[in-house]
Amino acid sequence: MLGRDLPDFLAEIELLPTEAGGRKIALMSGEWRTVLGVNGEHWSAMLTFEGEPAPGAAFEAKVWLLRADLALPMFEVGKSFEVWEGGTKAWGRVKRITGHSA
Repeated sequence: MLGRDLPDFLAEIELLPTEAGGRKIALMSGEWRTVLGVNGEHWSAMLTFEGEPAPGAAFEAKVWLLRADLALPMFEVGKSFEVWEGGTKAWGRVKRITGHSA
C-alpha cells in the first residue's frame, strides 16, 4: 500500500446517502482511492476496508496518505474530514494514528 505496510491512521467513515449527494452504488473491492479534505486543503489518499459499504453506511477504514510527510500532522485523533470524489461523498473522523512515521 503506497510502499508502506502500516496505514497512517484508522478512521470511521460515513457515506452520504445517494439522495444527499452520495455515491449511487456501493464501494467495491475493499479499496477506495480518493481525496480527503481537512482545514481547507485536499490530500490524495487510499482507504481500505472490509465488505462493500453501500451509500448511507458507516464503516472503519485504514487510511494511507500519498504525502503523509506533509498531510499527517493535519489528521489528529478526533479530527473530522470530508471524503471527496467529484464532490463530498462521505465524512470521516480520525480514530487512531497507527504510529507510522513519515
